[in-house]
Amino acid sequence: MVRGPAPEESPLAPETKEKTDAGQKTGRWPYELCFLRHGIAVTRGGGAFPDDSKRPLTPEGKKKMKEIAQGLLRLGFEVDWVVSSPLVRAVETSEIIADSLGRNVSMDFCDALRPGGSAEEVIAFLARHSSRRRVLIVGHEPDLSALAARLIGAGRNSNLAFKKGGCCLIAFGEFPPKTPGELIWWLTPRVLRKLA
Repeated sequence: MVRGPAPEESPLAPETKEKTDAGQKTGRWPYELCFLRHGIAVTRGGGAFPDDSKRPLTPEGKKKMKEIAQGLLRLGFEVDWVVSSPLVRAVETSEIIADSLGRNVSMDFCDALRPGGSAEEVIAFLARHSSRRRVLIVGHEPDLSALAARLIGAGRNSNLAFKKGGCCLIAFGEFPPKTPGELIWWLTPRVLRKLA
């Protein structure tokens, strides 16, 4: 995908975006965050994985995440940095997406993306690395949707929620943002797999 220059006047002006059949092309904004909930993991509890942080993706979860990765590619999503919760299911999800992109993408872990983590700490972590412009964030519910809702100015009671493997893309003129970002798309895992 060829990227054009960033819009000069209003970086969030709708007329500056190029559309594709699958939705909005990415890479047309100064800063883009793609929020992705981890894939289907083994069930909580039981003898196999008493520690919630160690639960891996199921074989079905891995297969579906590979399809979701292909759907993201069809949307034209490009990423230069992956930031993941350090929990095993999120790390495995991040690795599948990064591998599917077909190039070496740097990946870091953010403790604030653990379940119950602080939105302010996630935003501060991203702001410290604001030279990264196309960022994939992999985390958990309900924190991920609360963070996304906050960044688009939708508020806590917005009723936004990610299914496992669901994601959204939010665009910003700058980061950290002084105004709400623009929600470019919010897609279910089923839609992403169909795009593949």
